[in-house]
Amino acid sequence: MFLSFFASRLAALWLAVGTCWSTTIGFACLADASGSTVFGIVHRLIAMDSRQRSIFYRFGALLWLGVLAACRAAPVSVAPVTSTLPNILLVTFDTTRADRIGCYGFPLARTPAVDRLAREGVRFADHVTVAPITLPAHASILTGLNPPAHGVRDNGAYALGDEVITLAERLKPLGYETHAFVSAAVLDRRYNLTQGFDTYDDELWAEDDPALFMIRDRPAPRTASRVLTWLETWSAKRRPFFTWVHFFDPHQPYQPHTRQGYLVPTPYDAEIASADEGLASILARLEQLQVLDNTVAVMTADHGESLDEHGEKTHGLFVYDATMRVPWVMRFPPQIPQGVVYQGPSRAVDLMPTLLALVGAPEAPAIDGVSLLASIRGESKWPALPQYHESLLAETGFGMAPLFAMREKGFKYIRAPRPELYDLAADPKETANIVAALPDVAATMSRDLDALLASSEAHAKPASVQVLDGETAEMLQALGYLAPAATRAAMHGIDPKDGIAQYNLLEEARHAGQRGDWARAVDRTQTALALSPDNVSARNVLGLAYQHLGQLAQAEATYRRSLVSDPNQFRVHMQLGQLALERGDLAAARPYLDASLQLIPRNPEAHVLMGYLKARSGDTAGAERQFTEALQLDASASAAFRRLGDLEYRHERYV
Repeated sequence: MFLSFFASRLAALWLAVGTCWSTTIGFACLADASGSTVFGIVHRLIAMDSRQRSIFYRFGALLWLGVLAACRAAPVSVAPVTSTLPNILLVTFDTTRADRIGCYGFPLARTPAVDRLAREGVRFADHVTVAPITLPAHASILTGLNPPAHGVRDNGAYALGDEVITLAERLKPLGYETHAFVSAAVLDRRYNLTQGFDTYDDELWAEDDPALFMIRDRPAPRTASRVLTWLETWSAKRRPFFTWVHFFDPHQPYQPHTRQGYLVPTPYDAEIASADEGLASILARLEQLQVLDNTVAVMTADHGESLDEHGEKTHGLFVYDATMRVPWVMRFPPQIPQGVVYQGPSRAVDLMPTLLALVGAPEAPAIDGVSLLASIRGESKWPALPQYHESLLAETGFGMAPLFAMREKGFKYIRAPRPELYDLAADPKETANIVAALPDVAATMSRDLDALLASSEAHAKPASVQVLDGETAEMLQALGYLAPAATRAAMHGIDPKDGIAQYNLLEEARHAGQRGDWARAVDRTQTALALSPDNVSARNVLGLAYQHLGQLAQAEATYRRSLVSDPNQFRVHMQLGQLALERGDLAAARPYLDASLQLIPRNPEAHVLMGYLKARSGDTAGAERQFTEALQLDASASAAFRRLGDLEYRHERYV
């Protein structure tokens, strides 16, 4: 004890002497530069009393530090860390397959940021999601619950119930500040993933106009920029944070926001590269702030992309590994060794409990996921976890049969009107259905699937089931996630394997329209209608194609036929009203626009068209009310601004 005390006093004395000497020499150098001498400064120092000398040393030390700072490059401003809790950065890429990432074996990938996290942390080699669709998958990531437990089974029609406890809600009592930055309307705050977040950035109104049949979204560079702006304010206070960042980019249509597009084989891979660049910029800033090593940095994906495997061009219907096997990499040097490859099964629901264990939070009760931390560290063998999948989109969106699946002991079983069984080791692409050859294995897995569903449902929380408003329904139909009611009725109960041909014809027609190839869109929709005459989705795309080709009589006839099958289509009523206005038939336009607004009163486009009709009819006050209503519903409705300007000009109100 005496030696320790003596050593500490000696160190303090040495520090004091060094500080005094450095201060003296520093002042001397400054004084000498202004005409005084070193010896004059030293002489004055000796002549001071103890109090003056103390003040001199303190002031001098500060000035000396300033001199040193001025003589070197300006460093990044770093505030002291105010908590021992690590930060958590969760970055989710939309629509990203594991096998298109560099660290998962794809040599043409441009994913250095994701690869770095894997190289300096852990990569989960056999990781899967719960559903091939954005909202249910993210709900599972953020709650540790399978969809039967958290209740969110599809995009748009559900919102997370208030009784479900999210990761953000579990971290806030520990002292975390919580923030989310999402990049597409499918994760809008209306779906209640906001629970527990201090801020939830889903403001997309200022983004570029979306492609035809698509929704407004924010590309990765812009979302990353908003995260970096927030980090500037965070760096001054240094409270521990949990921040979730969602990049939508790999979603179709592929419009890469990267200069590296020429280095990858497809536009899809270029969009993954763009999301990786967004991740890289955030990691670089955390490194500059000297907090990266005290941050649990996680990257995963909500689901993958079929890329024509099994006849599916994108995602949503099937539960094959093309859309279900996704990346999960995680870096946290204090607790995770470098270069670990976790070979056991892992699931989206395991992410939350693993993060809670990493930060020392209490275990979450009654969830479907488990912490994998001990297995990552090699302290225990990885557990043999059953991996659950479902796709209710086939049923809720298109009227086809739902799909439920389980991966277990090297096999995948899919419950469908025609069941499927695959040996994943021998057949990783799931091309040979062996359910007839191994009926006992299929029967056992079917029973295990029942048990898993029952286990999830035993601690199920009620979801908020929403009646789709017109805006949401239109968004889902644009994305290909929802067919009109008549189409769903026409396809009722069929196996998605049988319905995929019609689904793909409609998707090809949409993609042709995005390219401006409307003749191809006509061909694809007419083929779809030959297979299913009551397919309202195909008929509506056909009407739009005729409209773009200038064949307006055919467009009107096609839209009217669509209304016979399903009269409650506000968009079709509005299109017929617009066509009537274009040919100057105000009397024919009014009932269509009235019907559209009666179905969806909060549709700004219909208000603009009705305002134009009233202006043409001489009802200036009524027109102004309609345009103003449109702007109250959508402040960025440029057509309403233009029409109001036209009215002001016509009445010579120039100021």
